[in-house]
Amino acid sequence: MNAIDPSHQLPIVKSVDVLILGGTSGAITLALEAKQSGLSVFVVAPRTYLGEDICGAYRFWPAADHQQEDALADGIFAAPKPPTPLRVKTALEQALVDADIPFLFNTSPAGLLRDAEGRISGAVIAHRGGRQGVRARMVVDATLDGLVLEQAGSPVHRPQGEQSVTWVTVTEGEGRSAEGIASERLPGYEFEEMQLAARRYQLTVDFGDGSPAARGKALNQAMRVCWTPEEFRCQSALRPALPATDAQPALRSLMMQPGLLAFTEAAQLSAGAEYIFTDPARSLALGRNLGSALQSILPPKYTGPLTATCAGAVTVESGEIRALAQGLRPNDPITEAIQFDASSAPVLGEYDVVVVGGGTGGAPAAIGAARAGASTLALEACSALGGVGTVGQIGRYWYGNRVGFTSEIDKGVAQLEPKKKFQGGKGAWSVSAKAHWFLETGASEGAEYWLNTFCVGTWIVDNAICGVLVAGPNGYGLVKAKAVIDSTGCADVIAATGTPTRVIGKDHVAVQGVGLAGIKPDRDYQNSDHSFSDDTDVVDATAFFVSSRKKFPNDFDSGELVDSRERRQIFGDYSITAVDILFQRRFPDTICVASSNFDTHGFTIDPSFMVIPPNKDRLWADVPLRCLLPQGLEGVMATGLGVSAHRDALPVIRMQPDVQNHGYAAGYLGAISARTGQKLRDIDVKEVQRHLVEIGSLPERVLTDEDTFPVADEVLAEQVANGWDQASGVALILREKDRSLPLLRQAYNALGGERTAQSLRYAQLIALMGDNQAQAEIAEKISNSEWDTGWNYTGMGQFGMSMSPLDGLIVALAESGDASAWPVILEKIATLQSGMEFSHFRAVGMACEVLNARHPNPEAAAALAALLDLPGITGHALTSQAVYNAAVDEDMCNTQTRNVSLIELHLARALYNCGDADGRAAAILSQYAQDLRGHFARHAAALLASDTLSSETGQVLASRS
Repeated sequence: MNAIDPSHQLPIVKSVDVLILGGTSGAITLALEAKQSGLSVFVVAPRTYLGEDICGAYRFWPAADHQQEDALADGIFAAPKPPTPLRVKTALEQALVDADIPFLFNTSPAGLLRDAEGRISGAVIAHRGGRQGVRARMVVDATLDGLVLEQAGSPVHRPQGEQSVTWVTVTEGEGRSAEGIASERLPGYEFEEMQLAARRYQLTVDFGDGSPAARGKALNQAMRVCWTPEEFRCQSALRPALPATDAQPALRSLMMQPGLLAFTEAAQLSAGAEYIFTDPARSLALGRNLGSALQSILPPKYTGPLTATCAGAVTVESGEIRALAQGLRPNDPITEAIQFDASSAPVLGEYDVVVVGGGTGGAPAAIGAARAGASTLALEACSALGGVGTVGQIGRYWYGNRVGFTSEIDKGVAQLEPKKKFQGGKGAWSVSAKAHWFLETGASEGAEYWLNTFCVGTWIVDNAICGVLVAGPNGYGLVKAKAVIDSTGCADVIAATGTPTRVIGKDHVAVQGVGLAGIKPDRDYQNSDHSFSDDTDVVDATAFFVSSRKKFPNDFDSGELVDSRERRQIFGDYSITAVDILFQRRFPDTICVASSNFDTHGFTIDPSFMVIPPNKDRLWADVPLRCLLPQGLEGVMATGLGVSAHRDALPVIRMQPDVQNHGYAAGYLGAISARTGQKLRDIDVKEVQRHLVEIGSLPERVLTDEDTFPVADEVLAEQVANGWDQASGVALILREKDRSLPLLRQAYNALGGERTAQSLRYAQLIALMGDNQAQAEIAEKISNSEWDTGWNYTGMGQFGMSMSPLDGLIVALAESGDASAWPVILEKIATLQSGMEFSHFRAVGMACEVLNARHPNPEAAAALAALLDLPGITGHALTSQAVYNAAVDEDMCNTQTRNVSLIELHLARALYNCGDADGRAAAILSQYAQDLRGHFARHAAALLASDTLSSETGQVLASRS
C-alpha cells in the first residue's frame, strides 16, 4: 500500500503506548521511565535538538532553592558553571539512544486522532515530508507552547497584550547591556580562556490579540531590542512569566482529556502548578517521578477506526490542501492509512507574499517584497535569519558576484560590527550581526517573521499555490498568500503539491557533501564536509544531527542547520547546464549574474567532465527567471539550491552573494504579482531587470540580451576543429550531438589513422555519442594501459577529475555499444584489487551496466560478484543510530566513510542491473534502502523498484515498480 490519495487518507506510521510531542527536558525523563516500565515510547521534537525548554528558552541557571534529584539533571547541571547548550543536547539525545527510544527532530503536532467515542488515541505529526498519524494509548503534550492541548480544544495560557518576559543573551567578553532595559548578570562561562557574559533582561513585550501574527511580532521585538553588537548567542523561545509556586502536580491532575496528558508550562493547572515546567531541573525530576506511573492511567489499546481532528480547523473554500503522501521516510512502505479530511486546517493569517525559508535567499526575498509594498511574512525553520551564512556558521564568502543587494547587505552588516576584522565589509562577518541586520532591516520595511516554523503542505487552487500549511510555535494551520517564494532551499512548497521535483533516484547517487558546524566564541566560520544528508528526510536529518554533534564534543554549541550544498530541486521552465556556463550563454530573462568555479564537493555526472574535468578557474553564469519557475505551477518561485539547474552546474550559481541577489529579485517579483494580480510568468521581466540594474545587481547589457543558443553551424564546426581540448568546446560538442557527430566522424577520418591525443579525444567523443566508428582505438589504448591514479571520494577542495583518464575511456568504450568491448572491460575488472580508488570501481560498474543492457553477458555479473568478494568491500551501510555514531570521528571533512559505502553501492547496483542470480546485490541494496543517509536510501530503493534484467537474455526477470 504505497500509493495513497493524500487528500483523503493519512498514513499511520507507528503504534506505541506513549507518544510524546515536544522535546522539553522533563519529557525525556518521562520517556525514559515509561520505557523502563515496559511501555513503548516515541518522542517527536520540533527543533533540531532536545531540550528546547533549556536551550531555546535559555534556562541554564536552575533555581538555587532545591537540590538536583535526578541523575540526568545532575549530569547536566551539577558542574559549578552553567552547562553549555551542546552538553544539554547531547546528554538528552544520548539518553534516548541508549534506551533505544526512537525520536524525531523538526516535527510538530498537527492534530489529534480520536476513536469512535471521541477519545484521543494518537496524534497527527507534520514535517517537511508531509503529515502522518501515530496511534498511541497516551499522548503527552510536552511542547513549550501547549500546541497539542490547543489542537485538542483544551485551555492553554495564550498571552495577550503587554506581558512581562525575560530574555537571556550571552556576549563575548564583558559585552554591554542593551540600552534602557533592566538586566541582571548571570554566572557566565569561561570557555577556552574566553569569558562570556550572560544577562537576563526584564522587559515588557506586546502579544497583541494573541494571534500567531502577534506572537511572532512579540518574539521579534524581544530579539531586536535586546541585541547588542557583542552578542554571541541568545534564547529563541519567548514565554510570559508565570507566578512562582511550589505546587507539585499529581499525575492524574495532568490528564486534560482521556488519552491526553499535559506536561507543559502552557497548561492551566490548579494552584499554578504549571510553573514547575519553567524550571528544567524540577521538570526533569518530575518526569522521572511520574514516568513509571504512566502504566496505571493508560487506557486500553484501541485498534478500531480513527478520525483526525484539530480544534479550529475549517475546510478551504476552494481547491485543496496538499502534502507529500509518504511514510516517515520518502520510500517507507505504507501499510495502514485512515480516512482524512486533508483540506481542513485552522487559518493562521493572510498576506500578499509569503516567503517560506528565511535563509540566504529567503531573508533577501522578504526585504525585496516588503520594500515593493507587499504585506510580507517570512517563515524560517531555524531560530535566526540568514541560513548557512549565519545559523550555518559559514560566515565568509567563497566566490559570488558581490554587487547590488549583496553589496547593501555587506555595507549594512559592516556598520554593526564591533570587531575591526569585520568592519571593512569585504566578505566576512560575525553571524550575529548579519542575522540581526536581516531581521532589523526587514522588520523596519514592514516584513513579519515567524521563526522555528516550517512548511508541511500547500493550498492549491486551479494549479496555483494560494497558501502554505505551516507548523511551529505559533500554531499549525494555513497561511494564505497571493504569491509564495519557496526559499526552503529544497523546494518544500513545490514538492508538497505533488509536482515532480529532482531528487536522487535510480540514475545516480552523485550529491555534494554536507556538514554541521560546531559553535565557539570568536569563530564565525566553520566550513565542513563530512557526510551526506537528505534534510528532506526527517529520519536522516535527525540521525545526522545526533551523530554530527559527536564531532565537536568540546564546543559551546552546534549549528541547527544542515550545511547543504545540493538538495531537492524543481524542474523549472528552464534548467541551467554546465555548457551554458562554460559557453557563457546569454538569456533574455536574466535576473542574476552569478560567479564561482566548479566547487563540486563530490563527483560529477556530466559526460563532458569525463573528458575534460572542471577546474578552479572563476566562471560567470547568467541565471534566467525561468530557472525559478516550476513547470506546471503558478503563484510560486523557488530560490537558492531549489532552483532548476543540472547538479553539475549548481556549484557555480549557489554562492551566497548570488543567492542573496536572486532571492531579492524573487521577492520583488512576488510583490508585483500580488499588487497587480498578474501571474509571475506574465510580468514584464524588463521592468524587474531595470530595477535590478538601478540597484547594481545586474549589468545594463541584460536589458538587450537575447538567447545565444543554439550556436551557429560555423561556431560548432570551429569547436570540433579547435575546441576538442577545451572544456567549453567538449561540452558544446556533446550537447549538440546530432549536429556534431557527422563533423567528428569526418575530422577523425581526416587524421588518417594516426594515433595522437587529438585522435583519441575524437574517438572518445564519438564513443560517448553511442557510435562505434573509433572503438578500436579506445580498446587498444585501454588494453595497453595499466590502471592509472584513480580518484577517491573527496568533498572539501574537490576540483579536477573525479574519474581518471582511463576510467573515462572505459565508460566511453561501453557507450559505443559494440559487444566486442566485453573482453577488454572484463580483463580490466579482473585486475582490480581492494584498496584501489573508488573511481575505478565506479567506471567498471557503469561500463557493465551500459554494455549489458545492449549486449547481455553473464560474465559481467560473475566479474562484479568477484569484486564484492574482495576484502573490505561490503558491510558499510549505516542502518542504526548506534552504527552511525560508531562511524563518527572528529575529522570535519571525513571522506573514508562515504568512500567505502560508495564503492559497495556502485558495485551492488551494477550487479543488480547485470543479472543478480543469487540475490546478493538485492540484499546489499536492501540494506542501503534502510541506510540513515537518505540519498543512499533513495537510490537503493529506486533501484529495487526498477526492473531486474537477465544477464543472458536482457529480458525482464522481475518488475518491482
